Amino acid sequence: MYKITFLALIFSTYSYAIDDYNAEYRFKSSQIDIKGVRQLKIDGEESSLTFKAKSTLARLYFKTVFNIQADAVNTKSYEIEIKPGFVNRDQKILIDANSNQMSSKGRDEWILKAPEIPVVDPLNAQIQIRIMILNGFKEFKLNLLEIKNGSIESNDYKVTSENKICNVGDTQYSCIEVTRLRENEDRKTTYLMAKELGYMFVEIKDVSPKRTDTLTLEKILSLG
Repeated sequence: MYKITFLALIFSTYSYAIDDYNAEYRFKSSQIDIKGVRQLKIDGEESSLTFKAKSTLARLYFKTVFNIQADAVNTKSYEIEIKPGFVNRDQKILIDANSNQMSSKGRDEWILKAPEIPVVDPLNAQIQIRIMILNGFKEFKLNLLEIKNGSIESNDYKVTSENKICNVGDTQYSCIEVTRLRENEDRKTTYLMAKELGYMFVEIKDVSPKRTDTLTLEKILSLG
């Protein structure tokens, strides 16, 4: 099977829609188990995806601001705040096309020339994956921003199952499974996406030798 970068979507003639949503998700790792709300807002000029979760022991906040042109997601800013008892981490990345510069403040600080190609961050990469799947691609690459140092890394994605049963509460969905593999890294990420929900993510599972993180859909609060 040949591989296609997301830039190939410029020549796509497919039509699709990604709806706004509010949904309750559970984030679970060996160190934390917490529920929060993800909110997606799609707008022609400036779209956003956020995840907010808070408990007596932890607070998580993730936000990406991006635009979509010719079916390619392009990051404008990415923000992360993590304040559980076992770690404190704040970081904000800005990509300014006008000044041709991108910068990071917080735990990892750097200033670099802005990339000349559209790049996705760890959060809005999920929107790009949905676009690829909605456009019928079974195998593709994405240019992912490494927030530690600002480098751009190519990541390989592949549909590894066409029909898996997924349960959200009492509702059963037919899901496809997409797998991300990174060369020279003992890490695997799998995405389960519900066909009936426009390939909305039902589960994201990231497995590495040190830890396993899982994000699962618990309840849809609003859709569309």
